[in-house]
Amino acid sequence: MKRIKLLPVLILVLAVGMTLPAGCGAARKPVPQNQANDIYQAPAPAPEPMPTSPVEVSKISSDLSGAAARVAGVNSATVVITGTTAYVGIDQKAGLEKSETDRIKREVTDAVKNAEPRVTAVFVSSDPDIVARLRRIAGGVAAGQPVSSFAGELTEIARRLAPSNM
Repeated sequence: MKRIKLLPVLILVLAVGMTLPAGCGAARKPVPQNQANDIYQAPAPAPEPMPTSPVEVSKISSDLSGAAARVAGVNSATVVITGTTAYVGIDQKAGLEKSETDRIKREVTDAVKNAEPRVTAVFVSSDPDIVARLRRIAGGVAAGQPVSSFAGELTEIARRLAPSNM
């Protein structure tokens, strides 16, 4: 007799136990269908590539040197461009504190990027050794040597410096 009364209760508990988890799942939103009034956005135009002719690269380097030299605290600047990377050596006024030197480097980076938006990485140094090396490379490029002939030296300079304000 107890078995007969217990069986419906057991079936009811099993039925509720099985349906309860199935009904508590998170509601899924339907995937939106492509609508005819979607706004099409054209991809951004690819930036114009940097020139590769020595004359054009030399002119851009000269322009960037002028932009860097106009930063307050900079006496002169030398720029070497390879691809979309600019290596900038600055001769700054004597006796500046580290915080002032860091500010000048940030401003030089901004000035170079504003003067030539195609430049994606800027390495700035006020170290006299690196500045002398960059002047020698710039002189070689101006004399007609390809920048690729200085690739090893530029790699060594990049290894010693971190890109400024990317």
